[in-house]
Amino acid sequence: MTNLVFNSDDFGISLEANLAILEAYSNGAVTSTCILANGKFYKQGINEVLPEIPNIGRGVHLNIIEGESLTKPSMITDNNGIFNKGYLYFVYNAGNRKLLKQIEDEFRAQIEKITADTEIDHINSHVHTHGIPYIFNLVVKLALEYKIKYVRLQYERPYFVLNKILSLKYPVNLVKLGLLNTFSIINKATVNSLNSKSKKIWLNDYLVGVNYTGYMDESTILGGLNGLKNIAKNKTVEIIVHPRTLGYEGLKSNYNEFLASINPKIKEEISKNGFNLTNYKELSAW
Repeated sequence: MTNLVFNSDDFGISLEANLAILEAYSNGAVTSTCILANGKFYKQGINEVLPEIPNIGRGVHLNIIEGESLTKPSMITDNNGIFNKGYLYFVYNAGNRKLLKQIEDEFRAQIEKITADTEIDHINSHVHTHGIPYIFNLVVKLALEYKIKYVRLQYERPYFVLNKILSLKYPVNLVKLGLLNTFSIINKATVNSLNSKSKKIWLNDYLVGVNYTGYMDESTILGGLNGLKNIAKNKTVEIIVHPRTLGYEGLKSNYNEFLASINPKIKEEISKNGFNLTNYKELSAW
């Protein structure tokens, strides 16, 4: 049996995201979400949406890329405390001790804000910054301290969906996939070494969602699962989507991800191909 966690990132980022997650869990394939502590619609999501879907899996979506920080870390925010550094900045500077201390303080504040409002079962990050090995080591330390069992691993097997690979943006996704897969190999070795010392952090084995960032629809979701159904037995696969309901002033791709998340064919194919649709909360109870 292959466990499949269908996770929607960015809970709290907008009203459209919160409503999409509510609908996609209630009437679609989504089983899990992860929460942005600094999201503009964080309180609305906590107070109005989560009570409607009490059994959805919930994680912390650590964020040092976008929006207003909680602690105003001077190295990665402007004078107003708004994050102003991109992913490559963190790749190049992640070994800086002063930077890591500021990131740790911000991560702690985000984790503690969310855990004060709701129970969580996993941890990941906005734009995959926690996959950078120095930052990953920090997140693992925090996961152990705050008793968060699951940390997202971004390892994804490449697969091809013909009408998507011809896009001009696809080569960028391939570069990102190669970088994250390399980091994932390093990070998995770190966790394996840690777990041999009587500590325990759980990782998903595969991810679906990086290879086709911005193109996650029925074809790419099913293409990713089809490539894993024969090799991921007794493993855990995580799908990530970023759905928004109609009216979101952003990318049309977010609305397409919403449509895919509520498409009955997705759930039918998941069941037909032997995947157990679950979340990290349920897995933690095993």
